[in-house]
Amino acid sequence: MSTHENAEALVVWVRQRSSATVSDITASGLRPQASGLMNSRTASDAVQYALRYGALEHVVRRGASAKNRVNYRATGVALPIPRSKSAPSFDELLAAWGIALEPVSLPTLDAHRHQISDNE
Repeated sequence: MSTHENAEALVVWVRQRSSATVSDITASGLRPQASGLMNSRTASDAVQYALRYGALEHVVRRGASAKNRVNYRATGVALPIPRSKSAPSFDELLAAWGIALEPVSLPTLDAHRHQISDNE
């Protein structure tokens, strides 16, 4: 699964609770993928992604143990829609701008070539 999909699953899971730590997330049995539980690296990446886009916020609790000091809670902000898998082609960009793919044939005047010689 992508980080975006993991972050979506994480935000839904955190919304069901008041807050959670990374160790809560990894111990929760949250399954972003059928192959197993969300490990700490996957959870950390998903948390950072959700924080970057404002879907989660971190709350620091003073006096708590290092493991429980930082809690995350949902803000209610939706994650952005992921970009499409296929990047647009240059031809599609030209068509969107209204630029012809084949150059237009323009009428030309008869041209004459003049060459200057070095001989006197």
